[in-house]
Amino acid sequence: MTLHKNALLASAIALALGAGFATAPAAARQPDQAQQAESAKHGNDKHGNDKHDNGKHDKNGNADKARADAQAREQKARADQHAQAQRQQAEHDQAARRQAADRQARQRDDARREAQQRDAARHDIDRRQAAQQNDARHQAQQRDAARRDAERRDIARHDADHREAARREADRRAQAQRDADRHEEAVRRDQARRVSTAEHARRVELERRREADYRRYVADRRIAESRQIAALQSQRRAQQYAYQQWYWQQQQAMQARWTPRAGYNDPYYYAPVSYRYLRDGRYYTADRYTADMLQQAVRYGYQMGVRAGNADRVDGWRSDWRNNFAYQDASYGYNGYYVDQREYNDYFRQGFQRGYQDAYGQDYRYGTYYGNQNGNNDVAVILTSVLQSILGLQQY
Repeated sequence: MTLHKNALLASAIALALGAGFATAPAAARQPDQAQQAESAKHGNDKHGNDKHDNGKHDKNGNADKARADAQAREQKARADQHAQAQRQQAEHDQAARRQAADRQARQRDDARREAQQRDAARHDIDRRQAAQQNDARHQAQQRDAARRDAERRDIARHDADHREAARREADRRAQAQRDADRHEEAVRRDQARRVSTAEHARRVELERRREADYRRYVADRRIAESRQIAALQSQRRAQQYAYQQWYWQQQQAMQARWTPRAGYNDPYYYAPVSYRYLRDGRYYTADRYTADMLQQAVRYGYQMGVRAGNADRVDGWRSDWRNNFAYQDASYGYNGYYVDQREYNDYFRQGFQRGYQDAYGQDYRYGTYYGNQNGNNDVAVILTSVLQSILGLQQY
């Protein structure tokens, strides 16, 4: 703003000086013309008025001198003003040059700072990109290490599972061999000791009654089974429905495999009493066929309970073993031989309850879960200690 005002002032001074120099010659010419006219007038009257003209000429000379002095002073003043205007213009030009130089210096400083800022920003970007790349490499290395660790753990877990499965299978086979050995030993003992003729006749009559009662039960059970399957379909319990279908098919297959009794020659009729077991606080005697059937009831009950518990858990159904049809039926594996159906049902349900709880809660406190074995799903075996705690079976 100051520079603009100074420029306007200098322009005004220059215009004033130009006007002064332009009018000065004209003003000087006007006295000269007047003087010439006056001289001509005086010349015409010279001869007639010489005395008078000489006096008047002296006066005119003094006036001319005064005018010349005034003109000289005016010209000096104008020259001084012009010189001052030139000095002011020079000072103004110098100030403008200094301001331009300062402005250029500031512009260079600003440009240098901007360049430094750009360099710093570019350096910061490069540094962040390098850090990101390092982080990405580090994370990739961590992921690779975690993947390798997971693979090693999976391999180790697979090996451990395989070894555990092999150990369990060996244990199962060893137990099966021990059971077979005990069975053979029991057969030899039975052959050495036979029951009396009266006991033989009592067992024959008892078995006929048991078998007839069970045949009637099987006929009535089909109606209840059909109602149970229809209810499962309406409840959309796919896994439990599949299990019930399988349960019914297995029952039918077992019945088809059962062979008629060997009449009076069935070894059971002659088998001596060789065990006792505890039930409801009382001890009961049993031969080896009865003892085997009672143990079978507990084992089958546990296996069926595991299947039913897994089905309800997968279906998202509440834990409800009491209302399961297999628990209510409790006759899986029973054929009307060796024990009363009610007694078989009781021990089956004790095994079923424990198997259901183990499978539904997936903690297996009462048995061992083998999974799929030889095409059979949900293979599970109740612990021998648990089986013994339920039956309390003691051999004579």
